[in-house]
Amino acid sequence: LAQAIVAQASVHPVIVAQRGACPPTVDRMARLFGLALAALLGPSAALLVERRANATAAFTVNDKVYVDGSLYAESAALGDNVGCHEHKGTSSFKVCGCGVKVLAHMMTECQTYQQYDAQIGKCDCSSMACDEVTLKSGYSAPFNWNAASFEISPC
Repeated sequence: LAQAIVAQASVHPVIVAQRGACPPTVDRMARLFGLALAALLGPSAALLVERRANATAAFTVNDKVYVDGSLYAESAALGDNVGCHEHKGTSSFKVCGCGVKVLAHMMTECQTYQQYDAQIGKCDCSSMACDEVTLKSGYSAPFNWNAASFEISPC
């Protein structure tokens, strides 16, 4: 993304016209500012484009998401539920169908935190089995952990 902005800046007529008039230091500073801006906005812009693309994804009647034992969304209604959702906390998720997946997060606002993120849903259309998961962690003494948020997205 940063390279695209620099490439556009090098061919933009206003910038090209001004480039000859600016001392090299100002031109270099403007380029650095553009790169810094692209670095800051890059992930956000990419996430926004991805979410817009995901919102138009086509789900099938087999695609279903269960949270805490209850059906949360299914089929075409999944399109309205793409994105991050807060929850009071649960360790039980089930995803059916090969067109949808859920990413469960221990943190709120779908923030990642070490090993406390889990993908539910195989995205494998060769299997009709649902992916049912109870979120667990620990080696010698496993324990259930509760997800405070989860993200629904198409495969």
